[in-house]
Amino acid sequence: MLGGPCALECPTEEALVRKKAELRAITRVVLSQIGRSTLLVRSKNIQNILCASSAWNTSRFILAFASTATEPDLLPVSFQERDIFCLKRVNLHYEPVAVRSRKDLKLGPLGILEPNLERPFPLGKIDLILVPGIAFDLTGGRLGRGGGHYDRILSRPDCVGKVIGVCYAEQVVRRVPMGEHDCPVSALLTEKGLRDCSPLVT
Repeated sequence: MLGGPCALECPTEEALVRKKAELRAITRVVLSQIGRSTLLVRSKNIQNILCASSAWNTSRFILAFASTATEPDLLPVSFQERDIFCLKRVNLHYEPVAVRSRKDLKLGPLGILEPNLERPFPLGKIDLILVPGIAFDLTGGRLGRGGGHYDRILSRPDCVGKVIGVCYAEQVVRRVPMGEHDCPVSALLTEKGLRDCSPLVT
C-alpha cells in the first residue's frame, strides 16, 4: 500500500491539486515498473473474482470500461451473458451506451476506447458501475485522471447502481486526497479480492 503525500489532509484547493498531481505521478511510476505479463495475470485474477461475486451475478445492466495499458481489462468477461455499457460523450455529457463486443468500440477524442454507436441508456437502470482510477483507498476515496467525467456521472441523482472501483493492489493507498466534488466508490476490487469500503465518519 502506497503512503507518502496522499496520507495527509489537504487544507486548501492549491494543496489538494498539488497532492493529487503528486499521487498520480507516484502511482504511474509504480505501475510502469510492473511487467505487462504480470498485469495480464492480475487482470485475469480480477476477472475471476468479479465473476464469482454477488454484485456481478445479481446485476443485469453493467457499466464497465475499456481499459488503458495500465488498467485491469474486464471486457473479456463483460460480454458473457450481461448487458454491458461504456461511457460515451453524447451532447456534451457522458452517458452509458451499449456495447456487444470490442468491435463496438473505437478510439475516442481522449485516446480511450469508447462506443462507436450513439444509443444512450438510462443511467438509472444500471445495476453495477465498474470504475477505473489512478488510486483508491479503503474508505472509498478515488483519484481519477483529472477530467472529472466519472465524478459527474457518480454525482447524478439517477446514479443508483453499486459502484466498484477497479485497480491493482499497488494502487491502493492510505488516503486519497478528496475535494468536495470527488465521489467515492462503495467497494474496491483488486487481484487480492473484493471488499466493501468503510467511509470515514466526520
